[in-house]
Amino acid sequence: MPDPAQHGSLFGDFSPVSPETWDAKVRSETGRSPEEVLTWSSVENVTIPAYLHPDALQDVAHLVPDVDSSPLAGPQPLPANDWAVCQPLAHPDPETANEHARAAVMSGAEQLQLRGASQRPSPHDHGVDIRASEDLATALDGIDATETSLHLGPGPAGAGLYILLREFLLNQDIDPERVGGSVLFDPVAALAAGDASEADSAFALANQLTADAAALPDLRSVSIDARVYHDAGASAPQELAATLAALAERLARSTEQPPPLPALLKNLQLLVSVSTSYFVEIAKLRALRLLVPQVVDAFADAAGMTIDFHPADLEIRVETSRRTETLYDPYVNMLRATTEALAAVLGGCDALTIRAFDDALRPPDAFGLRIARNVQLILRHEAHVDQVADPAAGSYYLETLTDQLAERAWRQFQEIEDDGGIVDTLRDGTLQQRIAETRRARRDAIDQRTHVLVGTTHYPNLDEQRREDLVPPAVPQAAGSPAAPSELSSFDALVEAAQNGATLPDLVAVLGPCPTDIEPLPRIRVAEEIESIRLRTEAYADAHDGPPQVLLAPLGPPAARSARTTFARNFLGVAGFAIEEPLKFENIEEVADTAVEHDADLVVLCSSDAEYADLAPSLTSALANRDQEALLGIAGAPDDLDTSDHADFYVHQGSSLKETLTMLQERLGIDVTSEP
Repeated sequence: MPDPAQHGSLFGDFSPVSPETWDAKVRSETGRSPEEVLTWSSVENVTIPAYLHPDALQDVAHLVPDVDSSPLAGPQPLPANDWAVCQPLAHPDPETANEHARAAVMSGAEQLQLRGASQRPSPHDHGVDIRASEDLATALDGIDATETSLHLGPGPAGAGLYILLREFLLNQDIDPERVGGSVLFDPVAALAAGDASEADSAFALANQLTADAAALPDLRSVSIDARVYHDAGASAPQELAATLAALAERLARSTEQPPPLPALLKNLQLLVSVSTSYFVEIAKLRALRLLVPQVVDAFADAAGMTIDFHPADLEIRVETSRRTETLYDPYVNMLRATTEALAAVLGGCDALTIRAFDDALRPPDAFGLRIARNVQLILRHEAHVDQVADPAAGSYYLETLTDQLAERAWRQFQEIEDDGGIVDTLRDGTLQQRIAETRRARRDAIDQRTHVLVGTTHYPNLDEQRREDLVPPAVPQAAGSPAAPSELSSFDALVEAAQNGATLPDLVAVLGPCPTDIEPLPRIRVAEEIESIRLRTEAYADAHDGPPQVLLAPLGPPAARSARTTFARNFLGVAGFAIEEPLKFENIEEVADTAVEHDADLVVLCSSDAEYADLAPSLTSALANRDQEALLGIAGAPDDLDTSDHADFYVHQGSSLKETLTMLQERLGIDVTSEP
């Protein structure tokens, strides 16, 4: 390797530029300040200066002056950014899930995440239908549990799967001390998601599970699941704050009885979802490593203990976001997942699970799982992003963003603690309300097209149909056998029930069969409301020999007609309407004749503002003369136009996708109250 000293500094021939110089340059070129030129806002409510200078790092609280190494990367020598490749198993059929497991292990996966079918699944939320230990044996046939770590979940299904795994290991005569993995059961997340009905029982089960799992030293049994807040639409600071509050609640309830704090920390892992907000998500993971040790230190001090818990000691498992997935143009989900995966890796995850690109449509198949797995292999073996520990270290932008997220999250965490802790804020609905506000902001951004979902809210494929592709998830039914415990008396009771023939649905149903005083957090995808509009159009098309017909009418100046035709096509195509889009028309009569020819339900004028005053009334008359009952739309904002009330609707940059398209469906006779 060349000696840097031999060639001098790369930028040695350039004079340093002060922030004041940059500021003056921007003002001289634009007449505005850098902050006015470069603005960025999001639901995270974090503001980063338009221009950052090395001096900005002096204000970053987590950086130690005159120390070049990252506080997040661990002690010297710096380790590589090594993460484990984990593949989910979620096909309902255990035999098919086993085929996927074998292919994964043969092709580079180091861990398997077994998703049990949920008692209350969200739409298109698939899992393996494991009822008894025999089904688990089928799903894991040929998988060496001492070589491939097994992660069991989600939620209460994780506890039930652990009990079945316990029996499986005994029957297979496998040394439990050689089995690695984890149980993805977080009592707070179970309460927040509506999967558990009673807090004390949920925490008791978690503690008893941890005590029992002590016989499996490589299996982590203390999980804090942040995905429930992410899936509900929370911002990054809200996710972090809720995660810290859930950790504090778990430690507070666990340290009152065995196991002791060091044993809990040894078995601790955090489960985090990462979305497409690339830099925010990198900073979120880094902030999490900074904040968790502060919570641990507080409990260690209260217990009179000294515990050296370094940020690098924290185990963070990351899953790509369900919230960002779309039904339409699902191949774009490959790009979203790649962005999320890279953010997770650069943020320093310890294990990564990439969801199949069509997970929102149907159970994963071999192709979707292979693509997801290969993304990780490319990042590791071709992009070599595993070679540098904490690659974000020293970045003015990312260090500042990490610091701001950490500061904001810590303040929100303290607010939750001041309100009595996370369980109390869930009971009184405070946390749900805060997350709901962010969720509305996310949906508003989708509705107003300030947040674009390619293929769903912009550039839709007009020929795409997905309604028939949707495969609802299997819902396992509890057997209700005498072997199933009638109440959650103890972990031992669940084990005994399993030994006596209780199925996994029986075991899972014990946690949440009764009414709860906590309003569950929803699991959303941000595209759902817009997708439902198009799904209704598909249902209408099946019953009426096709979807409503739209004729775009480009007239007048080429630049205006072209731009507005493209806009109208993208806007109305979101609803799944059939769109006829000629390059141009010469006159109104030609538009009216074409509308009759195609039996158009909607005709949209696409021209300049100045032309509409004459075009709109002329087209209204021409359509009436031909007895063509079509709604007349104009591509433009009504406040800027003089159309004498001839238009039935307008599409423009300020139009609400949801309101406009729903209104059009109603006027076209599509039932907007029915499930799509």
